[in-house]
Amino acid sequence: NKSKLLNLLHFFKSRLDLGSFQTTNGFLFLRVGSSFSCAQIYNVPVKQVRADVNMNGIKGYFSFRQASPFDLTELSVNLTNLQSNVAFYHVHDFPVRSLTNRCSNDSIGDHWNPFRLNRSSPTYPRVPGSTHDMYEVGDLSAKHGSIAGKNMVDMTFTDFNLPLFGKNSIVGRSVVIHQPNGSRFEAKGRGGREHYCLWQLPSRGPILSSALH
Repeated sequence: NKSKLLNLLHFFKSRLDLGSFQTTNGFLFLRVGSSFSCAQIYNVPVKQVRADVNMNGIKGYFSFRQASPFDLTELSVNLTNLQSNVAFYHVHDFPVRSLTNRCSNDSIGDHWNPFRLNRSSPTYPRVPGSTHDMYEVGDLSAKHGSIAGKNMVDMTFTDFNLPLFGKNSIVGRSVVIHQPNGSRFEAKGRGGREHYCLWQLPSRGPILSSALH
């Protein structure tokens, strides 16, 4: 009779159980065709910026909040004692860096318009109702409505073309409010930390507004 020799083998896992790791990192392991891809999973902090308004009796704020680069931005506008002196509001290209000519395009630029839309085009929408990608990113009052003729506003909107993440983000730029004739009010910051646009309210003195930080 032929004898058979049986060798006993001890098998071990080639990997550790996940429960044996002490880590806060998460990973996604995904099969793509005949290969595999691995990516780290991490939390994205919510971004929120606010521009405060407080001068000559006009008080309030513009608040912007976006949960992630894939979410809509929530815009809240709260202003009191406007006395029908304010109509339009926009995000402009730059924070104010100069102590003079704060309202000039050389200082704060034009409306934030990273996609180079032509505001002079006859097809450019002047009032709400079109999809948000039809407007300049910073043309807030055209997208969401003018506040002309009002003494106070307390409004909240959602905007899918107002990013707080990425290269087209509005963070660090200026918020500018305009009189009904289009001229800009004065705006300053507190403690040298915020940047604002400067313009003059006729016969009433300056008005404060703020930039995005």
